[in-house]
Amino acid sequence: MTALTRRSAMLAMAAVASLTAASLTAFTPGAARAADPVKLEVGYIPILAAAPLFILEGEGWAREAGIDLKLTKFESGPHAIQAMAAGKIDLLYAGVAPVLVARSKGADVSVIANSAVEEMVVASRGEFAKALGGKATAESIAKFVADSGRKVKIGTQPPGSVPDTVLRHWLFKVLKADPANLEIISMGIEKTQQALLAGALDAATIREPTVTVTQKVDPNVGLLATGAEMFPNQPGTVIAVRGPVAKEHGEALTRLLKAHIRAVDQIAKDPARSAKVANEYLGKGLMEPATLEAAFRSPGSKFVADPHGVVPAVEQMMAYAKEIGSAEGTIPVAEAFDFRFYDAAAAK
Repeated sequence: MTALTRRSAMLAMAAVASLTAASLTAFTPGAARAADPVKLEVGYIPILAAAPLFILEGEGWAREAGIDLKLTKFESGPHAIQAMAAGKIDLLYAGVAPVLVARSKGADVSVIANSAVEEMVVASRGEFAKALGGKATAESIAKFVADSGRKVKIGTQPPGSVPDTVLRHWLFKVLKADPANLEIISMGIEKTQQALLAGALDAATIREPTVTVTQKVDPNVGLLATGAEMFPNQPGTVIAVRGPVAKEHGEALTRLLKAHIRAVDQIAKDPARSAKVANEYLGKGLMEPATLEAAFRSPGSKFVADPHGVVPAVEQMMAYAKEIGSAEGTIPVAEAFDFRFYDAAAAK
């Protein structure tokens, strides 16, 4: 074989190998070039508990992990989980209750990590706040209703959400207030804050950074109940994933949760830096990073990435949700948690 013939043969073999590799990539499900980032669409509620998402994206840690994120905002957990169940988003930072309710109705979703606990508080202002003097009891609420001649208006998120569930637990289980004295109004998170400050509500369930923002706007806004008082070890925001995404992108989810854990750690160690990064996604143009930093330092901010420890409290909350009709049937809480990705991320 001449040199030219040998060279032609080698070129032909290389061409065949290249075509074979290309064919395998094209016809192998899930195959992709190593350089291709995994694209994931993540839904979130605009609250401080979603800050780890903003930080891991803003710091570039998701891109470093080979993940291209698209962030989509929702006004409440039930609305977001509907989009997730329909396959419109891949992951979700939101309250645990709507995730579990959706799962009980057949949605293929699982909780893979936690983000925050004991977020929710009850804030009041105006004549109601003055009348109660910062101390809510069934008797003080009844007296206000008798004196004012109207029901107490309390704003919260839609039925089935964590805010609605823990508010009802506080009102009817802890305070044992008379339902006839109360008007619970469902609305989005941002509208709740606006309605409270506008005087359209007597009280509302709010979270950081809304607590810090409303108290800056009106120093007379007072807290009637902390998260622990509303529901001990109150479950909060989690990260949920659709089943098909978990099956197809397990390694990417582990890398994403590693970045999530890193973001939670940064909030504790450097709230100033965390506030600056998160402000690009939460409250930009509406609040200064210093306000977010104050919210991060607030007693109401408790970031916890480990999902293992929240299961007992979630079981208690979902039992109450079933009691009040927000959830139907039996909800096997432990089965709704998939710890594999968090455990792998935490071990690295």
